[in-house]
Amino acid sequence: MSLFLALPVFAFIAALLLTPVTSLVARRYGWVDHPGLRKIHHEPVAYLGGAAVMGGFLLTLAAAPWLPGLDRLEITVDRQLLAILLGGLIMFAVGLRDDIQRLGALTKLAAQLAAAGLVLLSGVSIDGIWLTESTRLDFGVFGMALTVVWIVGATNAVNIIDGLDSLSSGLSVLACAAISWVAFQQGQVAAGLMTVALMGAIGGFMPHNLHPARVFLGDAGSLSIGFVLSATAALVASRATSLTGFSVPLVALGIPIMDTSFAMSRRFIEGRSMMSADRNHIHHRLIKIGHGQRRAVATICGTSLLAISVVVLCPLLGPELELASLAVSLLILGVLFSKAGAIRIKESLEAFRQVASSARSVNDEKQALDELALAFKETKSLEEWWGVVTAAADVLGFAELAMEGERRDGSPFALLWEREGEDIESAPQGFVTRIQIPVNDRREGSCLVLKAAVSHDSETATLGRRLALFHPFLSFNGLERLPEPEGPARSAGPAPSLASR
Repeated sequence: MSLFLALPVFAFIAALLLTPVTSLVARRYGWVDHPGLRKIHHEPVAYLGGAAVMGGFLLTLAAAPWLPGLDRLEITVDRQLLAILLGGLIMFAVGLRDDIQRLGALTKLAAQLAAAGLVLLSGVSIDGIWLTESTRLDFGVFGMALTVVWIVGATNAVNIIDGLDSLSSGLSVLACAAISWVAFQQGQVAAGLMTVALMGAIGGFMPHNLHPARVFLGDAGSLSIGFVLSATAALVASRATSLTGFSVPLVALGIPIMDTSFAMSRRFIEGRSMMSADRNHIHHRLIKIGHGQRRAVATICGTSLLAISVVVLCPLLGPELELASLAVSLLILGVLFSKAGAIRIKESLEAFRQVASSARSVNDEKQALDELALAFKETKSLEEWWGVVTAAADVLGFAELAMEGERRDGSPFALLWEREGEDIESAPQGFVTRIQIPVNDRREGSCLVLKAAVSHDSETATLGRRLALFHPFLSFNGLERLPEPEGPARSAGPAPSLASR
């Protein structure tokens, strides 16, 4: 028992003493996080807290052979644990570089995949989970992909949740405690001691990270901690003989994973990039509804502790409660997100309906334009060409088109089209967009101008999409391919210009 106390205490003291040193180094070289629109803090805060955590963690592992009690334990440090440590160091190096000089998202993702692949090659793979004592769900070859997705996803989730002082570190301490408990229960002593040491190192950093924080973990800290936690959780789950070995790590990292999953789903539904930023994460939502930073962190960490307690303690009453305890724990976490407003089912469904409707409209418009593009090949006169152009404008919801010019014989032409039933004068002020589009002529160096008007509401996304479809459609189907017209134009005389209407 002495080693189980000596490891976290040693790690705590080491990180506690290292943190002020790394903070001074960060400030000396200007490695600080400046305030911004997405930031909660209002003063520059030093990075490199992660260096203190990883320093304390590695120092503890190096000193472990000399700590009391190790000689009484049978500990085997295999290649899987070494791969996890090496992957954690890779993440620390990548995160440190990102803290000092920003890296691209793809570069960081490539490094995460490489580190996860290293763990996978060492033999860690979640090939299945035990649902009951007699029922196992096998993943087969998909187990390797699931393992990589789990490690990379959870690593990023711990990084993303680091949005309030001591939030990521507090959740990580709870996750370390939960994962080490499962490891010890299943006889994985080395994995358990490693996470206990990491828990102590994070704990030593936390006094400097409490609100108002004097130092941040930075990406070096959050990425390396997230990687070690997720990879160790995968190792524990891969060797588990019960559902608890899978459910406890899942719930322990549940809040960061759910927060990231909901954010990605929200961005997908809203038609935004998965990598785009927003201020609707669980901690942002709690701040918006009136929680201060300390109360928000306490609420999130307290909920996580409650959910972990349920999934850890209930199965002790009987293995038949494992599945039920997992469901209850996930429900507890779901209630937190629902109360904070991070899950908005009605709004999400409405947004999804709008996105789906927009996608159908885009598909219909593109299909119609493809058919009209074929019709251009059959046009032999200016009037036939104009008929195809106006048909395209009608499909895209344009209100007016007008074009003037001269034929080769010098006779003028003026063409005007108005959408049937459209009264552009009744459109609200400021919601009529007028553009001029160049049209390639048959004569070298000559270019006509097509004037277009579109009436629309305050939603400009549809307007931009339709203009983006119409402009190249007209560019590829100009007048230069038409044969020279015979006879005067049927629409003679100047048509009223859009500017004068």
